[in-house]
Amino acid sequence: MNSSSVSQVTAGVSDESKTDGLAWKLFLASFAALYCELVIIRYLSTEIRIFAYLKNLPLIASFFGIGLGMIMGAPRKSLKLAFPIVAFILFALMVFARALHITHIPLPGAEYYVWGLPGISGALLWLRFLATVLIVLALVVAFFATVGGIVSESLARFSPLAGYGINLAGSLAGVIVFTLLAFLRLPPICWTFLAFLCLVPFFRQRRWALVLFLLTTAITFNPRADTFWSPYYRIDLRPYPIPEGRTQPTAYYLNVNHDFHLNMLDLSNDFLSHYPQLEPYRWAVLNYDLPYRIMPHPSQVLVVGAGSGNDVAAALRHGVDHVDAVEIDPVILRIGKLHHPEHPYDSGHVTIYNDDARAYFKKTHKTYDLIVFGFLDSQTLMSSFSSVRLDNFVYTRESMQEAGRLLRPEGAIVLAFATGRSFVNERMFATLAAAFGTTPKVYENFSNPDISFVIKKGQPAPTIDGLRDVTDYFVQHTTNTAVATDQWPFLYLASRTIPNSILWPLLIFLIAAFYVLQRTVTLPRLASRESMHLFLLGAGFLLLETRGVTELSLLFGSTWIVNAVVIAAFLAMALLANILVMYWSIPRSVSYAVLFALLLLSIVLPYSLFGGLSTPLKVLAAAIVVGLPVFFSGMIFSRSLRDVASPAQALGVNLLGAVVGGTLENIVMVGGTQSLGVLAIALYGVSALLVTRSQTVPDEIAEGEISVQ
Repeated sequence: MNSSSVSQVTAGVSDESKTDGLAWKLFLASFAALYCELVIIRYLSTEIRIFAYLKNLPLIASFFGIGLGMIMGAPRKSLKLAFPIVAFILFALMVFARALHITHIPLPGAEYYVWGLPGISGALLWLRFLATVLIVLALVVAFFATVGGIVSESLARFSPLAGYGINLAGSLAGVIVFTLLAFLRLPPICWTFLAFLCLVPFFRQRRWALVLFLLTTAITFNPRADTFWSPYYRIDLRPYPIPEGRTQPTAYYLNVNHDFHLNMLDLSNDFLSHYPQLEPYRWAVLNYDLPYRIMPHPSQVLVVGAGSGNDVAAALRHGVDHVDAVEIDPVILRIGKLHHPEHPYDSGHVTIYNDDARAYFKKTHKTYDLIVFGFLDSQTLMSSFSSVRLDNFVYTRESMQEAGRLLRPEGAIVLAFATGRSFVNERMFATLAAAFGTTPKVYENFSNPDISFVIKKGQPAPTIDGLRDVTDYFVQHTTNTAVATDQWPFLYLASRTIPNSILWPLLIFLIAAFYVLQRTVTLPRLASRESMHLFLLGAGFLLLETRGVTELSLLFGSTWIVNAVVIAAFLAMALLANILVMYWSIPRSVSYAVLFALLLLSIVLPYSLFGGLSTPLKVLAAAIVVGLPVFFSGMIFSRSLRDVASPAQALGVNLLGAVVGGTLENIVMVGGTQSLGVLAIALYGVSALLVTRSQTVPDEIAEGEISVQ
């Protein structure tokens, strides 16, 4: 943002000549706060794997740290002195996680399925797990408490709405820049360099701090040429040993975020005739050839979760006329194009779609003889705002029905999953049976935990040599299995409950956070209805954001760009609402009435109903159902913020409310996605009851009742 646009945002400041020069400082501090939040959450989920499934916890810790820092005001000397050390330790834990043996700490218990991590428990495991999580969260809080204090120090120089407008603009810029870095597929050293560069102006008088910033940036450099960074993963590509008589690798294995993800194999007839017993080729042939033993001569084939191209290569080996290959990760697609031994993506019979599988089902008008679901296992959550994993909405009843509508008469769906006889595959069986009203045929590989499900129109699926028919087993073990649906898409969750591995660290963190808040900040009237009003607005807004990210993935897919656009759009709506309130006063009662009407509409009319609309109408529907509630919520908050004497403390209270909203988000695992809307209505309803015409919100903050010890 240039200086003239920033000056426009700061219109209404009491002494413009003094604040113009500070606007860039507030903008930069706000940019750094949100940008560093995105960097840390992304990097943590890559290097310490439990945070790929607990992204909500660092988000909550970030909100708490920033909120605490903003309430405390300008960072204390001790905090500023400690900040470079805290930053170095936090990033060093991520960089050296493997050496410290914390990359693959298991999630205790068997309630939540995690790829590659056994569901085990024990006192020592729990202790190690909780210690790692809580130490990281403590460092995140300490990091952001300082950053929040820097924001607070700059914000204090502005009138509430002008300062809040610059704060939102800086935050929006942080999202846009991080999204651009993800688009360019740049590595972590680029992320950290920019993060600490933004912090340099606030520490320029401490040279040793600048040296530590430089050192922290330097340790994030990874010189390996076979490590790539996609918008979703760290990807490591390694070749298998070259077979005797060959000069080039004939197979690679690909890890994402330090976990095995897929093999790229030469399964051509020529290669296998020379190496019939070589592993891992021999067992893989059965899996990739299975669809063509079910459907011997398909003409049109759709592969979703196409990955690096194994399923596409199998289709080409069996002489199909055309293959549509759908893969969400652009870097994995590129690796397949460049390195797959059979080069399936170079074929003129293949069309590539870099998209979410569910989104493709909605967009396409083609029909297929055969639909193959590759090993579509995401191994991460789709957003730090949501408990839903990246691939969850692909494996719901509604998704399977959408895929079924693309089948031609006598067509077949073949879906493989490498989780053996687990509750995950039992749910998959129950979901397929519910979607198609028929019993799927189920095959088990003798030599590994792969399970293949088959839905075939017309004649039943045949017996397959080399695979065990285990259909009866799944029929017997799924009588009471919950079906995965768009409203409850938790394929990897054993039951409708919050797993202990999520619940216990969350509860311990909240207790510790309350203790820190009580010891650090005196809040004699935080529980007053005026202060609670801002608090509840923060909790409600976080739930709106979570619901938007989750539900819009149903309309547009769970791609990284959709998530980034949703977050940026929410900030833009809040900024627009703030600017409007600066110049035009709309009664809060009107904003509340419209907000409640829109939230009720979103519950009564689920977003999946809009899936069949054209793209322009779908965007319009999303703007009405998702964007407008955010806008009117922003109108309410800006109106409440307008008259406070200490906007930084008011925003801090609001962020503490967001901590509660982030905590409540986990209830979605019990009540489903609709529970988010119900909770949001309840929170906004209580906040509305706390507003009276005769009171300025919040009088206590205006009178300095929130003080720092």
